[in-house]
Amino acid sequence: MAAPDFLFAVNATFRHLHDTHGKEALVRYWQQLGHEYYRARWERWRRDGMEAIAADWRDYFDNEPGADVDVAIVEEAVQLDIRVCPAIKHLREQEREIVPCFCEHCDPVCGAMTAAAGYGFERTGGMGSCRQRFVTLSVKRETC
Repeated sequence: MAAPDFLFAVNATFRHLHDTHGKEALVRYWQQLGHEYYRARWERWRRDGMEAIAADWRDYFDNEPGADVDVAIVEEAVQLDIRVCPAIKHLREQEREIVPCFCEHCDPVCGAMTAAAGYGFERTGGMGSCRQRFVTLSVKRETC
């Protein structure tokens, strides 16, 4: 299986958990991924700060085929402007039915990671392009 084809399994796993156990169970799964599976990442973020968060995401997207993403530190936040999400792009190109809540996984996964690291997380947009912000907790966030 090619690396991007792993996204087929991710999409199918999300669908299975949602359809079999419900959305609450799926969200708990995502939260556990963020807190447990990604522990080394968020520990590095906590230890090394915003520069580590930015470097981590630059490295991540540099290795994702088809990604079109800018990562910058803006106003006490690491901001990801994801013009082309490589996951959504690949699933669409392969004509896969994308689980409707696919992009929602970023909120509990990154939310758990940032909470453990002492930051907050915000996302606007989805299903192909979005903006994600990893913010210091002292920054007042906008509300919708």
